[in-house]
Amino acid sequence: MTAQPGSLRWRVLLVLALAAIVPTIVVGVLAIIRTRADVQNEVRRGALAHIRALGAALDGTLQDSRRTVELAAATWADAPDDPRQTQLLLARLRRDVPIVQSLSVVDPDGILKYGDPVPPGADIGSHSFGGYVGDAVRIGGKPVVQLVVQARGRTGELMGAFIATLDLSFVRDLLATARLGEGARVVVVDGKGVPVATSDGAPIGMASLAGSDPAVDRALGSSIEGTLSADGTISAYRNLSGYQSLRGVRWAILHQQPEDEAYALARRTTRDTLIVGGVALALALALGGWMATRLTRPLAALARRADAIATGHAEAGPPIEGPGEIGVLGQRIDEMAKRISERHELQSALARGDRLASVGVMSAQVAHEINNPLTTVLGYAKLLQEDKPDDHPDRAGLELIAGEAERMKGIIGGLLEYARTPRGSDAMIGPGKSAELATPTSDPAQVVRHVGALLGPLLQKSKARLATDVQATAPLAIDAHALQQVLVNLVQNAAQAMAGGGTITIGVTKAPGGIATLITVSDEGPGVPAKDRARVFDPFFTTKAAGVGTGLGLAVCKHLVATAGGSIEVGDGPGGRGAEFRLVIPNA
Repeated sequence: MTAQPGSLRWRVLLVLALAAIVPTIVVGVLAIIRTRADVQNEVRRGALAHIRALGAALDGTLQDSRRTVELAAATWADAPDDPRQTQLLLARLRRDVPIVQSLSVVDPDGILKYGDPVPPGADIGSHSFGGYVGDAVRIGGKPVVQLVVQARGRTGELMGAFIATLDLSFVRDLLATARLGEGARVVVVDGKGVPVATSDGAPIGMASLAGSDPAVDRALGSSIEGTLSADGTISAYRNLSGYQSLRGVRWAILHQQPEDEAYALARRTTRDTLIVGGVALALALALGGWMATRLTRPLAALARRADAIATGHAEAGPPIEGPGEIGVLGQRIDEMAKRISERHELQSALARGDRLASVGVMSAQVAHEINNPLTTVLGYAKLLQEDKPDDHPDRAGLELIAGEAERMKGIIGGLLEYARTPRGSDAMIGPGKSAELATPTSDPAQVVRHVGALLGPLLQKSKARLATDVQATAPLAIDAHALQQVLVNLVQNAAQAMAGGGTITIGVTKAPGGIATLITVSDEGPGVPAKDRARVFDPFFTTKAAGVGTGLGLAVCKHLVATAGGSIEVGDGPGGRGAEFRLVIPNA
């Protein structure tokens, strides 16, 4: 007893799924563990390297300022009673140290001798011999720090002190240039844990972070650098006392980042591993499904093709392939469907021929019945013109009547020409005439102007506006009445397509190569669906409602253009809006 196709299919799928899941899980778990460990190490190393660089820059700025003030204090101690030299020294000091906000020179008792008022809390000798850098305070809403440098003479006698208030905005500017990861920030705190500046520009107050942030406590209590993970944040810290150049400065710099952002790479690796595993499983299932259904799929395709043939849809489809006799049977079914489709096409061609024959008979009858009245109308219109001077108000109307009567005769002739079997060039030209003399020509600019004047009332009624852009005026190898008939038909179709009005544009430009002219008629209507563009030029095909159109207008347009050796096609309008008919007509 043979196994059922469904049972075999599921067995193959199960084996391939297990073969894909086991190695995917093992490799994925190892990759996740390894990547997380690597990411943690890289985050710590990168954060420490970052604060080392920022700390060195901060150290350099403070140290340069301190050395400059110390040099000025030593210079002043040599001549403390010279006001002029002291003022010059203070001015040069302010210029050389731009972060100095205020500068005071006091005597050993702390009494101001030169410069700005002494800031409150300044102590000229209690911290250390030579001077110190104080903790951050806020003056005028800005964080500042006091730099006190003792001025001693050559014998070591205390002559006074320089008290410089340093604007710590440079710390904020330094941190603002730091390129940090997602959610990361760098903060600098003084020896009491009060924030001096942060990289994220957040407002800072005078509240100390000591006791509330474990990383700040660790940084202030250690003289070395390190990292700490607490409360979902990974922090790297370094006490500025580790820079030997900053004696007595217990400030700290910290790099803090939420662990979710810091270890985002590990999460992405986990996600990618799961995606790869899912893709591998899906590929295994797809391969199993393909292998399990390779025998049954051709049979199902044969059944569908037979059903399509039975319902009259014998169009050629993709070839049916299969192993052995199934493939041979599929080829025979394809050949049978192809022959049935050819028979349908032949029947359709015969039906179109019958319709064309009907058009020819109808055209002959219409020409016979209408030509005589048109001849009478044309004759009387011209007769009345002879009695009217050029400035008579009725002459323009009579000329329009005569012109339209001639155009109606031309339309009837064109319809007969479309339905008539093509003749040789000699018969078209006539005996004793050359092809050059028989070639019709037309002025595109004049024809476009005439079309605009002719269709003015119709366009006004349909709330449409006609715009023209004539850039090429070379004579065209097409009869003026034929070109006028084509343009009138296209403009009328465009006006009917724009129910709410719009702009219809006729453009005339040189075609590439310079031997032909490109005429475009575009509108702002709904356009021609892509599936109908290959059929709109077929006789009796129309997208209009029943009784509105005959389906011969575009067919006659194509015949008239093709007779002149040109081509016509339809596509999307400018910007993908509406429809655009493009005519390429040879120059005369």
